[in-house]
Parts: sequence; C-alpha cells; structure tokens
Amino acid sequence: MYPASVDAPFGDQLEESTTKHKKRRNINMCYIIITTSNLVWFLCTLFASMLLITALVTPKWLIGPNAMAVPKLSGPLDNNALGGEFLDLGEKTHASEVRYPSVGIYTRCTVMHHQGYHCGAFDLDGFATDSTVYPNEWKATMFFLLLGFILLSITVLLTLVTCCRQSAFGKSLHNMTACAQVLAGISVLLSLFMHPLGWRAQRVQRLCGMEVEPFYLAGCSIGSSMYCASAGALLTFVAAALSVWAESSNLRTRVRRRVEEGNMLVCIP
Repeated sequence: MYPASVDAPFGDQLEESTTKHKKRRNINMCYIIITTSNLVWFLCTLFASMLLITALVTPKWLIGPNAMAVPKLSGPLDNNALGGEFLDLGEKTHASEVRYPSVGIYTRCTVMHHQGYHCGAFDLDGFATDSTVYPNEWKATMFFLLLGFILLSITVLLTLVTCCRQSAFGKSLHNMTACAQVLAGISVLLSLFMHPLGWRAQRVQRLCGMEVEPFYLAGCSIGSSMYCASAGALLTFVAAALSVWAESSNLRTRVRRRVEEGNMLVCIP
C-alpha cells in the first residue's frame, strides 16, 4: 500500500488527466447546431442568390412600349404567318398573344420575321463583343452582378458550415460570412448603377426611342429583372445583419449545455 501522501497527488493527477481527455474528446467531436436564427439566415441568403441569378439570365431589365401581337399556332409552322402582327390563319390560329420587346444585360426578346417572338443572347463574343452591340456599361453590369452572385453563393455554403464550426483561422465564421455578404451587396448595387449608364446605346434607342438618356427611360419601363436584382441586393444586406443574430443564438447557455452533455445534434428554436 502506498502512503496517503502519495495517493492524494496520484488521484488528483488521474482526475485531471480524465478531465483533459473529456475536453479533448468534446473538442474533436463534430456538433451540428440548428437554431431558428440559423435557418432564417440560410433561407434569406439562399433566396437572395436565387433573385440574383434570375436577374442575371432573364431579358426583362427594360420593357419596350410597343406591344406586338404574336399568333398562337396549333398547326404546322407557317413562315408567312410570323410577322409580329395579328393575322387570320383560319384553323391554325386560336388567338393572338400580346408580347412586348425587352432587353436584359446580355439577352433580348423581339419579334423576328421567320421565328416569331424570339429571345436570345447578343454577347456572341462575351466581353470581347463590340461595344456598339454590347455596351461597355452593361459589360461592367454583368461583371459586378456575376461577382455578387458568386460571393453570395459561397456564403450560402458558409451558412451551413457555421452550424458545425464557429471559427476558422482564429476568426469568427459568422463575421467572415457577413463581410462577404456585404461585399456581394455592394457589387450588386454597382451593377444597378452601371446599367442605366448604358441606356444611350443604339439598342436601347431602338427599343425606347431617341429621347432615352442615362436614368431616363423615355417610352420604356423597368422590367421584373431589375426589380429582382434590387430585391436581391436588399436581402443580401439583410442576411449580413442576420449573421449577428445567428452567432449570438449559437452562444446561448442552452446550446452550450446541450453540447457539454454530448449531444451530436442540437436543435433549439
């Protein structure tokens, strides 16, 4: 038997070693924390990115003033019937469909003689397309909007990572994600500012009239795509603000207690 004076230090060392082992095990284990604020933050970021990609690909930034009647065909396609006006096609035509010409960042919709109402891209060479066809201001719009969408898409993934990990490289993941979302929002705002600067282009003059000027649409109207981009920018800044709420919810006492109890999945409203 060892003396009591020897047993006591040995027992303290054993207890301290066991405590360190438990702490090390808790640190190495992966926890998933899901709270209401985390879920709202994720959904807001996801919805904002969906709005941005919608604004990016749809040709509805500007809507022309001249409505065109496009016939709906039920029979074989007749090239002579596709002229952008109402035609009497007998049994082949049920009714005419009213369409408005429109233009986006790199796409346009118009009535073509042999194709009817047609939507397609006009940036055939990308950013190298001639500026008379693809205005430089719209190239900048494309760049900043695409940059904002990429940054926001990355933060969608980061919002999921924050459910498992709170920090990286000694920095809060919530703060890093919020900064990326702010940069994405600023980039989208720059794209919204650059697009009207290209309204002097010949393409816009043919659509809206010769009186069109930057920030003055003449006969045209703003389309749904620009509203989507504006709403996406607003939601991006809202998501950045929600990151503070999400971080504080992960640090609540109830969450910490559940983690210390060894729960792998923590779901708290």
